[in-house]
Amino acid sequence: MGGGVQVEKRRPVSLTALFWRYLLTVGIGVAAAALAWWMTILLLLQWEAVLPASYAASHVAETADLLAERFSPDAIPHYYRWAVFTAEGETVDSGSMDRRRLEYARQSLLLGGANARSFPYTQYHCLVPLQEGGVCVLQYDYSMPYTVPGLALPEFQTFATLVLLGLWILLAVLCTRRYTRILRRDANAITGATRAIAARQLGQPLAGTARVRELGEAMEAMDLLRQNLAESLEQQWAMEQQRQRELAALTHDLKTPLAIISGNGELLAEDALSAPQRASVDAILRGAGRLEDYLERLRAFSAGGGEAEPAVETALTELFAVWRAAGEDLCGPGNIRFLAAEPPDVQTCVRREAVCRAVLNLLDNAARYAGPGGEVALSARVEGDMLAVTVTDSGPGFPAEALVRAGKELYTSAAREDGHTGWGLCYARQAARDHGGELRLWNTDRGAAAELRWTR
Repeated sequence: MGGGVQVEKRRPVSLTALFWRYLLTVGIGVAAAALAWWMTILLLLQWEAVLPASYAASHVAETADLLAERFSPDAIPHYYRWAVFTAEGETVDSGSMDRRRLEYARQSLLLGGANARSFPYTQYHCLVPLQEGGVCVLQYDYSMPYTVPGLALPEFQTFATLVLLGLWILLAVLCTRRYTRILRRDANAITGATRAIAARQLGQPLAGTARVRELGEAMEAMDLLRQNLAESLEQQWAMEQQRQRELAALTHDLKTPLAIISGNGELLAEDALSAPQRASVDAILRGAGRLEDYLERLRAFSAGGGEAEPAVETALTELFAVWRAAGEDLCGPGNIRFLAAEPPDVQTCVRREAVCRAVLNLLDNAARYAGPGGEVALSARVEGDMLAVTVTDSGPGFPAEALVRAGKELYTSAAREDGHTGWGLCYARQAARDHGGELRLWNTDRGAAAELRWTR
């Protein structure tokens, strides 16, 4: 057998038990400090380092008799304060009294020996008629005087009480630190576990144990959360990998029908066609070109690549020409009238492809709901440092719910059950936000309007 010593693991305690343990420890400590304080006072009394609090009161008659026979300041013990007055209360000798205590003594003389209440002790007085004339007033209180007179020490009882209070405060601080250390250690363990989960360090069990049962249960719950998150992330990763594989395969497969469409469109373009036929073929070829660009970007993203498109300075008229051609291609087959106002001649710094896709989505949405014989209009204007591109249609307009929720991911009106997922408006809104702008939707007296705004 090995020579190692097995350390028994401490059992966790409940928060209630820890609290009561704290109160019990503090209570025992307070009682022990009070007992030690009391024993110290008894020892000092036994060693005659201090006198009992009643000592002056029990010997005042004896001292008064001595002074009545023959007055001598040297015969007055140090635990008495004294002064000599006339019978009318005029001071003859202030003796050992300060001004405040002298006033107490005068009032006591005039009132026939009354006591005076003061902090921290009540002042008691003994009136001693002197043979030489006048009255000596002895003043004392129920405090514990030192045996040796003239010591440069604080008043004993007050000093001893302050020492006791100091011991109690020190004890409370030490006990609080000890039990706070237990809670802080458990709290640090929970904090470390939270940070580990936040940092996605999910492969290893959470480090640390808790002394407090409730906090230990929280740690166990967090560890269970860690396990569930790890499993969920693994499943998500597997699903993402599967999605990327399927997306890559679909992107590859789409190239074949796209090549067929482009090839046949190019063959048709070589034939002698009427003007309407020529326009349709050109629209097919432009659409196939855009689709090829989209598939290329889709392929790059599915492969884990694809860098963010940089913003470049572009003429608005150049972008508008692309949008006008796309609008004509979208509206022509549906017998929809397309109107495009002349844009302002300004420059704008944009991510060209993102803005073009956003406006094309608005045009596609307008053409979709304008209906045969309807109308779609495209315009642009400058408002300060903002550019606004507006698309209107003569369709039924946006439902009330759509005006609130349109542009949110995968939202589509329940009244439009045509397979439209709402990605178009969602993408347009995000593109506007990426350029410091917004997407506005409203209804006109003729249909719906959508406006893409961004900072120039």
